[in-house]
Amino acid sequence: MVHISRLVMVLLGLAAMAPAQFRIEGSLGRRVQVGLQMGVQCAPPVRASRDRDRCDDRHSQRGCWETVSEQVWVRGCWSQRYVSDRYGLVCDPCGHRRWGIVEPAHWEQHWVPGHYESRQRRVWVRC
Repeated sequence: MVHISRLVMVLLGLAAMAPAQFRIEGSLGRRVQVGLQMGVQCAPPVRASRDRDRCDDRHSQRGCWETVSEQVWVRGCWSQRYVSDRYGLVCDPCGHRRWGIVEPAHWEQHWVPGHYESRQRRVWVRC
């Protein structure tokens, strides 16, 4: 692994000194592309055209991201919560008072009613 990294560093050093163009491109999956360009300007990277990319304006410089806040209705649901032990004075069968558990720990269900929440999302806005 060390030998490969040294080889890459030597090649990049040679490419930086040379006046010619040098370009390395790679793909790390369906949506991730990596590229490195050294020297004078090269041709733009070739992208596979897909139907959804043709209308996608986010790759151009004619817009910006804006954060939009909107009200969203969240439906009501049942939720469980843990209630820990409750301690206090208890009487034993002989009538003596001592410190002990009055109510043991348990889970209880409660209804969370529906409500509106303010959520933020980023939206691409064309200029």
